[in-house]
Amino acid sequence: MKIMKSLYIKHLIIGLFILNFYAMNAQVEPQYSNYMYNLQHVNPAYVGTLENSNITGMFRSQWTGINGAPESQWLSYGTSLSNNKMGLGLNLVNDKIGPASYKSFAAVYAYNISLSENTIISLGINGGGALLDIDFNKGNFENPGDIARNNISNEFYAKVGAGLMVSSESWYAGISVPNFFKQDFYDEEVRNVVADKIQYNILAGYQFDLNRTLTFRPSILANVIQGNPITLNANANFLLFDRLSLGLGYRYDEAMIGNAGFQILEGLFLGYSYDFATNDFAEYHNGSHEIVIKFKFNKETFQSKNALNSF
Repeated sequence: MKIMKSLYIKHLIIGLFILNFYAMNAQVEPQYSNYMYNLQHVNPAYVGTLENSNITGMFRSQWTGINGAPESQWLSYGTSLSNNKMGLGLNLVNDKIGPASYKSFAAVYAYNISLSENTIISLGINGGGALLDIDFNKGNFENPGDIARNNISNEFYAKVGAGLMVSSESWYAGISVPNFFKQDFYDEEVRNVVADKIQYNILAGYQFDLNRTLTFRPSILANVIQGNPITLNANANFLLFDRLSLGLGYRYDEAMIGNAGFQILEGLFLGYSYDFATNDFAEYHNGSHEIVIKFKFNKETFQSKNALNSF
């Protein structure tokens, strides 16, 4: 029974790697559970809403207990310019799965237009590129010599995206395209199935002030790709005393998510989430872990009432 289970996991990981590799180049961005703490990676327009300069780091270990399972790290910096009329930022991503390593970088810019006294629309763009490395010698294959001929080293792909967000003090909604460029890979069969697809990110959130010490903050994020099932993330967070954040999330047909965060210092926030798989793959791994660290430079405006910028 253990041998059958081991073989199942081995073939499943190889299959998942192949799917993730091709999907990676079909504009699919790495997923993460704490998206609400780093919307700059989801939508470049977010950087235009910033009230503080901030740095956000995120670390994700997916499907722990399985060799070659995905591991991802994100780092972003964002700041406001020209009296909060514009925003500027930088996004860095390091994503690994099996023998593949994917590193991307993007500069982010956004401009704000006032729709009313309390509502703004932000228009953002991001531009950069990605480096892809694949070393099939790191895996166990029947004919490693043949597969190794397909190794890829520092292959560069350009990335240009855009986004739009509308927000007020209590709510936000937006849509973005992480990358407009389409990539073609290998033979026509693969191209017809995978390439020439663009991803759309749709997000929204609301902030309910239940009383002086408790705030309820639900949010959703949907990743839409033509011909693929929609990836839907929903999260319900409660903020207590402007310090402690507790919540539950759900990724449709994939995982239940528990998350917690704490404002350690005036400008320092630390959060953690655990994904408990709800699909048939659950029995083969030990869940997924994610850590987020967020630092805001301007402590004088740290306790923001804006739904986008409060912890």
